[in-house]
Amino acid sequence: MPRIPTALLREARAIDAFLPDLLGPCRDLHTAQKELRWLREHVEKVAKARRVKGDTLAKGALLRQLVAQRGRGKPLQYLLGTEYFGDLEIRCRPGVLIPRQDTAASVTHLAKLVRAAQNLPNELRVLDLCTGTGCIPLLFRHEFASTRRDMDLRMVGIDISDASMNLAQHNLSKLEKSIQTGNGMIKFAKADVLADPFADLAVGAPLPLKTMLNYNRWTPFWDILTSNPPYISPSAYWKTTTRSVRAFEPKLALVPPPKPNLDDTQQGDVFYPRLLHIANEVEAKIVLLEVADLEQALRVAQLAQEMGTFDGVEIWRDEPDASPSRATTEGGYCIYGEGNARSVVCWRGAGASWLGKTSPPKTPDPDQRTPKSLSTRDLSPSFHHPVVDESNVKAREE
Repeated sequence: MPRIPTALLREARAIDAFLPDLLGPCRDLHTAQKELRWLREHVEKVAKARRVKGDTLAKGALLRQLVAQRGRGKPLQYLLGTEYFGDLEIRCRPGVLIPRQDTAASVTHLAKLVRAAQNLPNELRVLDLCTGTGCIPLLFRHEFASTRRDMDLRMVGIDISDASMNLAQHNLSKLEKSIQTGNGMIKFAKADVLADPFADLAVGAPLPLKTMLNYNRWTPFWDILTSNPPYISPSAYWKTTTRSVRAFEPKLALVPPPKPNLDDTQQGDVFYPRLLHIANEVEAKIVLLEVADLEQALRVAQLAQEMGTFDGVEIWRDEPDASPSRATTEGGYCIYGEGNARSVVCWRGAGASWLGKTSPPKTPDPDQRTPKSLSTRDLSPSFHHPVVDESNVKAREE
């Protein structure tokens, strides 16, 4: 990381004594000033809450502590306790990945497409795997159910992490109390997405997904499956993630669990064969899977196409609703939106009309396809953790 110029440090110190400590993680004066303002607002908010309870707070000491922690790289979202995910303010805690706006854009776009459909069932069922904070089902309900009160929405978020389950339930309770998030039921449950339901279960191990659904007497069939799984390969973890991410966010939320006899690329792709297999088992009409980049998107799209289950497969970028009439083609797959490749979207049956598709896309020519590097044979089930993407700066209005 390049050193901060001495002149910039002097300029920052002349404005505010706290600013130099924030230049390290922020890298520029404007961002540092914004973050300092947010930290001061947070201190005032905490002090006000303490006064209501009859307590006092040393605001200066708290601000110095927060600035020092931020200067050491601790994510701002963990210090402030929240991050915006679409229009929703989601609670954040160490040990659970921080929601990213790139993910929110895909979820919002999916919800807007589906809510415009005319042939939806009376009850729409959505299954979110590796749910983390619960942000995906919470935002989907917010975007969908607020305008489609003519039908029921049933959603379940699954994760293996106790910390994630507790935080997801906390977010659900907070949002239902504070704002109108729309009708529809959301449940969160602990389960192991990668575990084989027919294998012997170790004492104290989380139930496999299918076993958990049966145990709770929940339906085995779901209309939409979403997931933002761990997808960063071991080498990419060191090359592409920031020091702050590596130091403070859970690695198992970033990198899939190790599997024998896989190369580095295959290791980053561990979750996708299992997720697509689950999508086939639950007969999902639409599948939305987040990915790291275009190369991984093409590999996942190819795997989905070769399953022979889906009528169509396409790729969405960071802003999938940008320039909707224009699409590029890569590896034989249509790619929509602007920015980096972010999600692979698959559909079958009624899912085509729910997404506004008039006809399924042509299967890519074998010569156009990306060389296959995913194999369902080598990826025996194990365990899973929530997902993550490369870190973004806190998105708050100035």
